[in-house]
Amino acid sequence: MAAPAASIPKERNVLVLDLSKSMLAPLPDPSGPEKQKIEVARTAVYRILENAETTGGEFGLVTFTESVRVAVPLAVIHKENLPYVESLISMLTPSGRSAIWDALAVGADLLRRGTTGVHGTLVLVTDGWDNASTRFEVRNPAEPPGMGSRIDLVPYMLPEGSTLTLRVIGIGMGNQRDKGVDTGRMNAFLTGLTTRAQSVGAPALFTYQEVDTGAQLFAQMVNAFLDVDYDDGRTFDQLHPEELARNAARAARALKEPQQHATVSRLTRPAQSVMTEADMPYSEAATLEVDVLNAQSGVAPPYLRERYGPLGTVIERYLANDFGGALEQLHRSKSVLPPVTFSYWEARIYFARGEIVEAARSLLQAWNAADQIPITQRARISRRLALLQAKMQNDQETETLVRFLDDTETKLAKADPKLKQMLSDLFARLMELRGTYQLTRVTGGEDPTDSAGRHEAAVEETFGLLQDTRLENAGGDAAVEGALDFIEICLAEMR
Repeated sequence: MAAPAASIPKERNVLVLDLSKSMLAPLPDPSGPEKQKIEVARTAVYRILENAETTGGEFGLVTFTESVRVAVPLAVIHKENLPYVESLISMLTPSGRSAIWDALAVGADLLRRGTTGVHGTLVLVTDGWDNASTRFEVRNPAEPPGMGSRIDLVPYMLPEGSTLTLRVIGIGMGNQRDKGVDTGRMNAFLTGLTTRAQSVGAPALFTYQEVDTGAQLFAQMVNAFLDVDYDDGRTFDQLHPEELARNAARAARALKEPQQHATVSRLTRPAQSVMTEADMPYSEAATLEVDVLNAQSGVAPPYLRERYGPLGTVIERYLANDFGGALEQLHRSKSVLPPVTFSYWEARIYFARGEIVEAARSLLQAWNAADQIPITQRARISRRLALLQAKMQNDQETETLVRFLDDTETKLAKADPKLKQMLSDLFARLMELRGTYQLTRVTGGEDPTDSAGRHEAAVEETFGLLQDTRLENAGGDAAVEGALDFIEICLAEMR
């Protein structure tokens, strides 16, 4: 039997786990009996350790009550010491209050590399708010420096030269004692970190996810440390230059031929909407999942049920080619899945069964549901839907373009913020060239010479931005260079 598809370890990982007394409280779970928060968290840590031992990833664990303890020093987990580490985890017992800021500082210390900064991933799991830190604090941005009696956590966690990912998993919500994380204050903390990262040019990623059930807590904890691979295409930095050129030329055809590649219009930067995000009837949930998962060698990735709850069973059956069972389980789980997730997977299953009309109908419903998602959360979902539509229509040009956009976003997650913004502007310009290119083909009453001149001027302006981005990439980031090479070939094809 072939070995399971390997999960991709993040290089250096530290879990900062709340052990305050409130972690003894139960969490509701629609799929089974209630379990204590700490019980769910322990089970997730066992899964994370098992994967770390298999893949060779570094793992550390910091626990906190009103005091902070390094339960597991940052190190490679070996098979020989795994039982000892697991026994330590089994003895974790909640008590006392929450020194969150002090604990995050210790977690950052584990990831600190001398004078070069903090490098790695911190995952904070908490059900409350800081009420016991004695060394560190998170200051109000409007407060003058030096006013607090404790150390400002934000610059301490993110000195110059750092590359840090911080994922916060908040159990519950609200600002009442022991009722959950204060969402507003947590987002303000992450905003402060983002501002700091931009000011020192530190590649960083900060996210906050609320969970309300045991299944969501388990899934988000495991998901923070493991990446399930999806689809079977090679990434652009694995391509030979000739292959890269062919792929870029193919993607350019999707931009040049709007009538044949109408799906691409859904990937352009959305127009400013008069509806605010607060007016949106739909918000992204923890269970939202539209990834294009793939079973390498016919074996499903591990822990799908634990990570995705009811949807995990659907995916397992889908990857085992049990499409009838997958569809039955999907419909059984409809009430707990976001509409876009349900319709997307229904379309995938119908398409795999060869039921094209039903697949197209379900995909249209997925697009309609996606239109209700806030604009800031829609891009990734739109790309997943566009990729499925391209497969259904055998549109290899659009499929190539979407894969490139997806791959670039993944590769550049921790790139310099200024570079990421410049690349984002380049992508937007590239999409906008579709319009001026089309004017050179269908001019109506306009002088074709004028429309061609405007298009060429737009191409030259975009080339100028591309060259500025190359100069900005002084460090020679290979992922950035690969993306720029791809865009440059697309531009040449758009002349």
